[in-house]
Amino acid sequence: MTNWLSAHANDMLSFCQHLIQTPSVNGVDDELHLARVIADEAAHLELHVQMIGEQPARPNIIVSTHDVGETGLLILGHLDTVPAGDPATWVHPPFAGTIADRRLYGRGAIDTKGGMAAAVYALAALKAHPDALPPGTRAQFIGVPDEETGATGTLGVRWLAARGIIQAKGAIYAYSGSEIILGHRGLLRYRLRCDGTAIHMGAYDWQERRAGANAVTGMARMLLALESAQFPRSPAPYFGDFRTVITPGTMIEGGVSVNIVPSSCIALVDVRTTPEEDAASIESRINREIVAITTQVPGLSFSYERLNEIPAVCSDPRAPIFGILSEATRAVRGITPVMTVAGPANEGYLLIEQGIPTVCGFGPTGAHAHAADEYLDIASLGETAEIFAMTARRLSEILR
Repeated sequence: MTNWLSAHANDMLSFCQHLIQTPSVNGVDDELHLARVIADEAAHLELHVQMIGEQPARPNIIVSTHDVGETGLLILGHLDTVPAGDPATWVHPPFAGTIADRRLYGRGAIDTKGGMAAAVYALAALKAHPDALPPGTRAQFIGVPDEETGATGTLGVRWLAARGIIQAKGAIYAYSGSEIILGHRGLLRYRLRCDGTAIHMGAYDWQERRAGANAVTGMARMLLALESAQFPRSPAPYFGDFRTVITPGTMIEGGVSVNIVPSSCIALVDVRTTPEEDAASIESRINREIVAITTQVPGLSFSYERLNEIPAVCSDPRAPIFGILSEATRAVRGITPVMTVAGPANEGYLLIEQGIPTVCGFGPTGAHAHAADEYLDIASLGETAEIFAMTARRLSEILR
């Protein structure tokens, strides 16, 4: 397989360029366009292709070495990307797929178009060697839509799992890097609302604080109280470098005029949790602050809505995929990968909930995901495809 991948290195790089040159910004570009690029390449490589989903314009693309069989390795990537931001902040245009200094630049290069390109070519290398996988087994890649809005999996993993389509001995979410990510912190997001009472700022009753209640400064009290919350480092295995972090006021709006006491204010709050904290414990803290603030400032009231909830998760490190991936990484990259968990949450939790041991991030090396001049190291593209192929072969062998 190594020789096959080396012979097709330029094709894989061109394919990855094509993925970057096909914008798939969440909320702007339907993922269908990118899914078609992947489908065409996979069909050209004689792989089995299926495109399905709840919304035709936002499908899942499923690529398999064989149309039937028990899946050993499942590789996932997400088709959508975050926006590029101001193009003027990029040295290389975000959707040009520029090659410079042995790097491939562009939005999605490592999040996750590079990993998806490597996955398709890993499957093609396995297909090109009929004896690479035991009879009755296969390897698969799935590209899902709508990950960047909060990793809910509504159109992707959840939709597929509800139909019994996702099954595997182990999975890799094709992000970037050489660490073996066993799991990730959780994610909670809230919309907080503070209500007060509007009054003319020139009114004597406002001067004497006999009427009116400022919802904006009330919200400020809440946000500062939440920001001051301190949590210890997690005692959970692999989470020792992390603690729960509340980041309040990531977006805020309130008031209607410069000369009216604001009667309402809305703010968003992001919470990253370790296994000791969950929605119940965070909301208990919010409720305590509500009581304290409304006691101090009569006339204010608070409410909140939970927008996102992703649990902190960790796969069992004894599952075969982790040892196999570690051996493949040593063989190809000459390093022993560290096993750890990720700070950011991703859709890996949905696979773990399905009972699939999951590497929640591994793939080409590079930098600047979600930032200007995102890039991948070109040499790592072929390395990743070889590691994926080796892992798929070994994982399928233990199925038989």
